[in-house]
Amino acid sequence: MIGLVLARRYAKALIDLAQGKGIVAEVGEDLARIAEVFSESDDLTNVFSNPTVSTQVKGEVLKSVLEKSHIQELTLKFLWVLLEKHRILGMGEINQAYMGYADGLANRIRARVVTAIPLDKKEEDGVRTALARMSGKEVVVELEVDDSLLGGMVTYMGGQVYDGSLSNQLHQVKENLRKGR
Repeated sequence: MIGLVLARRYAKALIDLAQGKGIVAEVGEDLARIAEVFSESDDLTNVFSNPTVSTQVKGEVLKSVLEKSHIQELTLKFLWVLLEKHRILGMGEINQAYMGYADGLANRIRARVVTAIPLDKKEEDGVRTALARMSGKEVVVELEVDDSLLGGMVTYMGGQVYDGSLSNQLHQVKENLRKGR
């Protein structure tokens, strides 16, 4: 809602402050929880996107949302800045940018692995180890099942797609036969 460039600016400013205080992970957890609350509530989106609702009322709503949350003081101050700048609805984008910066600091990368059937723990560990070797980083794996792949897996990591699915291999064979190779 606020755009990638602006989300990155806010996230970079926040992570620099969090890094100085040694609370990068804690602030990241705060942001993830808050972003989830905002993404799941149409009522919150309606209140914060409505220009006829005053900033004071929006502040009271935000305070009630955060009442039972035990968040870092830095996160709380950051949220008030977002509220004052009318950027609070960009929480999802800011959270994503923050996670990217935090991953970079921790020499970590995220990978989405789509398989035709669910992987057991041993297979998941094997995939994680192979991806870590390939990337040279700690890998956080998000697993997804898509039976249309027929077999194999597709991995999305670091802006790259590694397609080892059976459906892709069959498609390649079909294309090669069509071209007469």
